[in-house]
Amino acid sequence: MMNMKKAKLTKQTKIILAVIALLLAGLATYKGVEYYKLQQEISRGRAYLKKLDDQSLSSIKNTIDKQNESDELALGKQALKDYAKNKDKLWGAFKNYVLIGDSRVETFKLFLPETNVLAKKGTRITKVDDYLGTIKNISPKYVFISYGVNDLSIPAYYNQDKYIEVYQSYCEKIKKAAPDATIYVNSIIPVNSKAINKQANYKNIPAYNAKLKAMCKKNGYKYVDLDSLAKQYPDEYEQDGIHFKSSFYKYWAYRLLSSVYGG
Repeated sequence: MMNMKKAKLTKQTKIILAVIALLLAGLATYKGVEYYKLQQEISRGRAYLKKLDDQSLSSIKNTIDKQNESDELALGKQALKDYAKNKDKLWGAFKNYVLIGDSRVETFKLFLPETNVLAKKGTRITKVDDYLGTIKNISPKYVFISYGVNDLSIPAYYNQDKYIEVYQSYCEKIKKAAPDATIYVNSIIPVNSKAINKQANYKNIPAYNAKLKAMCKKNGYKYVDLDSLAKQYPDEYEQDGIHFKSSFYKYWAYRLLSSVYGG
């Protein structure tokens, strides 16, 4: 009797062990498949990381810069295109820039961030020295510079060649502070007859502008011709015949953006 029970137990034990063995074999197979899949994923991940690693940081930066430049160009061109219908779009198209100049430029602060408009009433071109650190920190793509009306009242600058020589030296300083920037030199916008009556040298503004333009051509700076704005919008002058009403600045802004993006 004991032998029969022992035999049955042995038989049952063998069956149980066989089932367990099959389960373990199945589990091992399943885990083997999962492990294989995991290894494949790891291999693909390593290959992707290696691909990224093989790309230089400068290459990645160039790709990003090109995309940003493309977006900026599209925004600028669209703003110029929409100018007739919505002049306010112009202000949003100013990207990666610094505006630097005297009180005429200062009014741009009504429309653009003050951090990017480096201008103050009564300043002359020598004021550029105070802004070089800021320009270097901002590292702009475009620098728009506009001086003249305060400078031309100084007897030392009645000599046009002397003034252009000084102007050029400060453009060089700006270029050194922002070597990757394109410098746009605004022509000195003419004053009206009322201002000329108070400062005779203002009548020579066209001659100064001709020399500024030649200086820009020689040194690779962009010249922004604003002379026609005075003739086109004579009612935009303030009472002093030098400064402009805030409504004038959309015209000036259009010329600046046109010089960058065309239009």
